[in-house]
Amino acid sequence: MLPANTTDISHTELFQLFLKQLKKDFEYSNINIDFVEDLTADYDLILASLAKQMNILIKNTNFKLNELLYRIDISEQQIAKINKAKPNTEFVLLISELIIKRILQKVVIKEMHRKNK
Repeated sequence: MLPANTTDISHTELFQLFLKQLKKDFEYSNINIDFVEDLTADYDLILASLAKQMNILIKNTNFKLNELLYRIDISEQQIAKINKAKPNTEFVLLISELIIKRILQKVVIKEMHRKNK
């Protein structure tokens, strides 16, 4: 049973489902997922770890970042919107924030559908 406040990533079941979806999306995009094993249910740690990975992707190949964002379902419009709302925030942190939010949305929606069946 997921917590009523689904933004609480520290809830054990939600965190485990989040990690599973994060691994799945990164694996399907052929991106190294070793960093996922070190994550704990701490939003700031997850954000920092993802930002580090986004920096690596941007430096090595922008194509993999685009592939990942497409896989996770993050549009250019969403990126532009958050970039405009937070112009002084580092780009990789904005992308990482969007990734966390979208993966949590996926997890919650899947759980809702599973429970309604």
